[in-house]
Amino acid sequence: MNRKEIKKIALAASIGLIAIIGTTAAFLTSNDSADNQFTIGKVALDIQEDFDKDRKLAAGEIITKQPKVRNTGTVNELFFVEVSVPCMNAAFLTDDGQRITPEGVMLSDPPKAEEFLQTEQIFNLIANGSPAKGNIISPVTDANGVKRNWELSYNAPSAESPGWVYVKQTESQKSYQNVQGMRDGIYDTYVLGYSVWVEPDKDTIPVFDKLQLRSIIDGDVKGGTVGQVQVNAYTIQADDLGIESLNGNGSVHSQYDQTDLTKIYRIIENKNETT
Repeated sequence: MNRKEIKKIALAASIGLIAIIGTTAAFLTSNDSADNQFTIGKVALDIQEDFDKDRKLAAGEIITKQPKVRNTGTVNELFFVEVSVPCMNAAFLTDDGQRITPEGVMLSDPPKAEEFLQTEQIFNLIANGSPAKGNIISPVTDANGVKRNWELSYNAPSAESPGWVYVKQTESQKSYQNVQGMRDGIYDTYVLGYSVWVEPDKDTIPVFDKLQLRSIIDGDVKGGTVGQVQVNAYTIQADDLGIESLNGNGSVHSQYDQTDLTKIYRIIENKNETT
C-alpha cells in the first residue's frame, strides 16, 4: 500500500468513562473528541452513546452504557474500536458477597486476606446480544460452585445482521491516567472490528450495552480514586484496501470474519510507520 492510500486511514474519535471510586459507589461521566483526516472523500466518524452519566453507581449495580460509531464522512467506512478496561489488585466478590479464590491458590486454614488478592478488571462490560452475543470473558462456576462475576461481552454478528468481531487483546502501552491502585494506570485493551462497511450517516450497533462496577474489597482504594474505561475508534476508507484473499467483502451477506479484520487492522497498526 502506498503513501497516498495509507492516508485514507483516520484515527477519529475516543470516548472515556470516568469513575470516581469511593467505598461502595462510583460517580460516572463521559467525554468525546475527534481528530479527522481527509482524502478525496471525507473520512470521519463520531462515537455516540446512550449513557446514564449523571448518577452514582454502587458496587454490583448495572447501568446503560451503549457506545456505537457513526459514519460522519461521505464514503463507506470500516470501523474498529479499542476498549481499555482498568485493572486493580484487590479481592473480588461473587454476587452473594463471597470472596473469589484466585486460580491456582491453595488457601490456608483459616484463609488469610492477602490470599484472595488478584489483579483483574474492575468493570463488567455486558452485551444484550443483538443480534448475537460474543464473549471475551464470561462468568464461570468453579469447582466449589462459586460463580465468578467477571464478564466482558460484545454484540456479535449473525448470518444476516452485522455486528462486532473480536480481533485480539493487546497490551496497551498507553497510560490514560496514572491511577493509584489501578496497576499503575495500565489497562487490559481489546480490539474489535465491525463486520461490514458502514454507509455515510449510518451507525454501527452498540459495542456493548451495560456496565457494572464489580464488588471489590481489600484493595488499595481511596475515596476520589479515578478510573477510566476508554473506547477509541478507528476508521478506514472502503476502496483500494490492497489486501488479497479476504473471506468476505464487507457486505451484510458476505461479512468480514476475524481473519479478515485482523489483516485489515494491521494497516491501521502500521500507519505511523508508513506515513
